[in-house]
Amino acid sequence: MVEKTTDVFYSKIVNKLREAADVCYDLLKEIPCITCPTKPEGSMFVMVKLNLSLLEDIKDDTDFCVKLAKEESVVVIPGVAVGLKNWLPVAFAIEPSTLQEGLGRMKTFYLRHAQKKQQDDNTLSLVIEEYYSALSLQ
Repeated sequence: MVEKTTDVFYSKIVNKLREAADVCYDLLKEIPCITCPTKPEGSMFVMVKLNLSLLEDIKDDTDFCVKLAKEESVVVIPGVAVGLKNWLPVAFAIEPSTLQEGLGRMKTFYLRHAQKKQQDDNTLSLVIEEYYSALSLQ
């Protein structure tokens, strides 16, 4: 069966993974408590660093993952499970729309648990972004 698989099939799979990697990388950059050191290439997941200092009531990566699953129904394995404390493996080998929804929920989770000063900064950034967006529509 594998021998009969055409190059077109493999090309489509690679393109879908590339698209998902791009979506994942771009959306992760919008979550301040998460740092994605490099854009994923040739994989189906990426390791991201969790910045606990930006979160109000999160103790570590395990606490982050448990609360994220309970509050947003998004499951991520804590990095400590693979020997990387306060890191998270984020899989993106799924449909881009599902990935967008999951990372959107992760951003919502961040906003709910952000330090007070960070929340104020985010609110200001959103207001400025909306202002410039409105100006460009005129």
